Amino acid sequence: MVFFLILACHKKNYSNKFKKAVIEALKDTDSETLKNDRKEEIVDTIFNYVSKYENDSVTRNLYFKIASKYYNIGQYEKFLTTVKKVHNLGLKQDDTTHIAKALYFFGDYYEQKSQLDSAFSYYSQSERLYKIKNDTLNSGRTKLYKAGILFDAGIFSESEIEAVSALRLLSKTNNTRLIYESYVLLAISLNEVNDCSNSLKYFNLALKQLNQLEKENYPKEKIIKSRISCCNNMGRIYEKLNNHKKAIQLYKTALQIKDIKQNYPKSYAMLLDNLGNSQMKIGNYTNVYKLLSESLKVSDSLDIKPIIISNKINIGQYFLFKKDTVKALEYIKEGFEISQKIKSNELTIQSLKLLMENDLENKTYYTNQYLKIDDSLQKVERITRNQFARIAFETDQVEEKNEILSKRNSSIIIGFGIVILFSLIFFIIYRLKSKNKELFYIKEQQEANEKIYQLMLQQQSETELARNEERNRIAMELHDGIVNSVFTTRFNLIQLDSVQTDKKEQLVKELEKTENEIRRVSHNLTQNLLFEDMSFPEIVTHLVESQKNQFDTKFDISVDKYIDWFSVSSINKIHIYRIIQEALQNINKYSNAERCYIMLLKTGDKITIRIWDNGNGFNPEKVKHGIGLKNIEERTNALNGELKITSDLGNGTTIEVIF
Repeated sequence: MVFFLILACHKKNYSNKFKKAVIEALKDTDSETLKNDRKEEIVDTIFNYVSKYENDSVTRNLYFKIASKYYNIGQYEKFLTTVKKVHNLGLKQDDTTHIAKALYFFGDYYEQKSQLDSAFSYYSQSERLYKIKNDTLNSGRTKLYKAGILFDAGIFSESEIEAVSALRLLSKTNNTRLIYESYVLLAISLNEVNDCSNSLKYFNLALKQLNQLEKENYPKEKIIKSRISCCNNMGRIYEKLNNHKKAIQLYKTALQIKDIKQNYPKSYAMLLDNLGNSQMKIGNYTNVYKLLSESLKVSDSLDIKPIIISNKINIGQYFLFKKDTVKALEYIKEGFEISQKIKSNELTIQSLKLLMENDLENKTYYTNQYLKIDDSLQKVERITRNQFARIAFETDQVEEKNEILSKRNSSIIIGFGIVILFSLIFFIIYRLKSKNKELFYIKEQQEANEKIYQLMLQQQSETELARNEERNRIAMELHDGIVNSVFTTRFNLIQLDSVQTDKKEQLVKELEKTENEIRRVSHNLTQNLLFEDMSFPEIVTHLVESQKNQFDTKFDISVDKYIDWFSVSSINKIHIYRIIQEALQNINKYSNAERCYIMLLKTGDKITIRIWDNGNGFNPEKVKHGIGLKNIEERTNALNGELKITSDLGNGTTIEVIF
């Protein structure tokens, strides 16, 4: 393989030879003869070698190709790891295009994992960046993906609106395939809200796009599969319109495609099932059982549960026509049980309707089940849809024809615009006044809180001072009063003549012990106060431990026991408290952090405040004029200290104040 010969090339040459070798090696993994394990091994090797090269656009593009290969062979976690790497590389180089591409790759990962909310979020972020870059094609692409997410989530009206927006962008490009997909998504969304006529209209437009794709030499197999899908979906719409003859015609047209059973077995089974159902609807039961049995045989071999359920329900209806109720109910119940297992509400309701009508012994049970499911599936959103977005797209196509009418209405539009402009100005002024008033109240509240806190600290200082004075007084009393008295007694006892010399010496020693013990207690009373003041650390600890936010951040604090808080003035304690409070407020609002750690350290003859989190991070240059950071700066200056802020997007934040 050429790739492994090129690996030894010097980095200066890699942009050409190495890139070509990597692309060729990745193409080798498209071979159908290679097993996925071998493909994975090749892609792993390429990933490891690419990791050794510098962070430039060529390297990042290669990472995207590697990620795509991981996705194609089903290695979704390795796909995610690769995308994270290229996303970080893009952030380091501030490469908006590659960041946007990585974001919609993230969306692909979460869509595959059926985490639709995450997928929608990443597609939205990607779309925003592409919009900034004026990239019409990729803006349309991400809008289309968002529309698909909304459809999968069952929000069909919103899916229709988003699909129209995507189509308006993509129609300005030459990407026929994405335009086709937009028409199809718009068509199936309209079908879900029961706008059958417009749904058929967009399916016909989609078929025209397939004709264009044929001219562009698009892969024939994909075009055939798309035609089958369109015919099947259009047939279902005609069924809904009770035009079963037209539906049968579409199903038969699709079934005439050469080798459809071998090449597209799932579509083959679906078409047979729908054809048999439509023939029953017009009373033509010839070959119906044969069609449905063949469909069931294929779908069962492929283990396609939704088609299996539909087969069993339709075969059950066939036996109902044959007056074989026992056999009919057997098939329908099997379909009902499988539909419950895969949680297909649509097929469950379809089977329940038949069971309610034909299983009279258990009618009450099936009726209750039906009502329970039906009540949970009230979908008001599907009844209403926004027609104006679609009309806006269609209006663009006839804009020139309406030019005369547009001029006639221009004065009305201008007047309406002026009204909106003045309304907007009034609203902005109102909002600014409200904001200023709110800021004024906040400032007053902060000043009041600061005064209260300062009084509290002053009160605590006075209390500690009084306690200190009392201890000193007691120590002085012990030292100057009792110690002197004991000393005098001991001295007089020594001078006393006594025939009991041993007894006198024993008493002298006891008094000496008492004197030393009183002196030790006196000294301890004086010295212990130096290490007793824990009031300010307790206040800060309480502040940190009381923090709660929507991100469930875990807050921890560490206070150096060697900091002499008596040497820190009350006003400086307030500044320290406010700096920590301001930083915590910013973390609660913006960081999305899992951990936050606050440290108060003794560094030489200085104190260091360090606040670290592992959240989103930010660009300090872009937000340096923010109110929060400005307040921290001002309080740092008041402490005669130095402020250091270290942060980067995605890599957390560290704030240090040294004073």
